[in-house]
Amino acid sequence: MAQTIASLVVDASVVVKWKITTEDYAREAEDLLLDWRYHRVQLLAPHLLPAEVMSAFLRAHRRGRVSEDEAKEAMQDLLALPFVLFDVAPLAIRALALAQQHNQRSYDCFYVALAERESVELWTGDQRLYNAVRGPCACMRWIADYQRRRP
Repeated sequence: MAQTIASLVVDASVVVKWKITTEDYAREAEDLLLDWRYHRVQLLAPHLLPAEVMSAFLRAHRRGRVSEDEAKEAMQDLLALPFVLFDVAPLAIRALALAQQHNQRSYDCFYVALAERESVELWTGDQRLYNAVRGPCACMRWIADYQRRRP
């Protein structure tokens, strides 16, 4: 019998941990990545993921956490991964409502809106987002709680 593959939404805060392994909960984020590589999960994200990954590595470089070459290589590696990306336009109205309701950044709420629409979990390493949205949005998951799904 074929095993069902769970779809999950991941935000940039989790994706960045795959390359900046000194980040908190990088091991749990790596477990999620390995589950994806072993076809235990499928990863979804809004089309703004590449811009957010770039922004995170630019910020890490400016803060001296990674070199320019490390930032470029990490971005190339991560953005070559086969995420299932979704257009943000159909998510915009719901993302706006979430951002206003929970006083969150608009781009973070696109991930929440996508997870809600697809009825899947959203895994994040963004403590501010998680704390603000976890109660009303049943889809929210904290990356520290991730449990590997492969044998």
